[in-house]
Amino acid sequence: MTTTGGTRSFGTDNSLRTKPAPYGTTAEPKKEGSKLHVGADIHLKGEITACDRLIVEGKVEASMTSKEIEISESGTFSGTVDIDTADISGKFDGTMKARKRLVIRKTGCVSGTISYGEIEIEPGGEIGGTMKKIVGDQPNLLTEMEKEKEKEKTENSESEKASA
Repeated sequence: MTTTGGTRSFGTDNSLRTKPAPYGTTAEPKKEGSKLHVGADIHLKGEITACDRLIVEGKVEASMTSKEIEISESGTFSGTVDIDTADISGKFDGTMKARKRLVIRKTGCVSGTISYGEIEIEPGGEIGGTMKKIVGDQPNLLTEMEKEKEKEKTENSESEKASA
């Protein structure tokens, strides 16, 4: 510990420290949005809601609507996603709607039913399944799937009533 002019320093240059907000004002918070980071040894199952950015290094089996998903080399995601942008270095299997952009890195592997606004595949990246380019505004994928399930339930209950 050194002292200089009444200021204590614990190995950090005081000029590099962040300055507190002046008295009577509040410090402006960073506007990052909500972020979920699934670590390398984590296995997550379920529905992910109210998440702006999902970073996957472990294994995720879920459905989600978000702004961004990033799957690292060690990450795997299986399920349904409705997002703005996807950056895939690991594995994705399921239904994906990347409204704006889908990037598949050289170590990435994407399979399933995929729709995208723009797509970029690095040499070595893999993609398979059903591909569809999104043209114009598209409704939310998860909302569409829920409506289809409700429609099937209604049709099934009507056919049961008719047969009774």
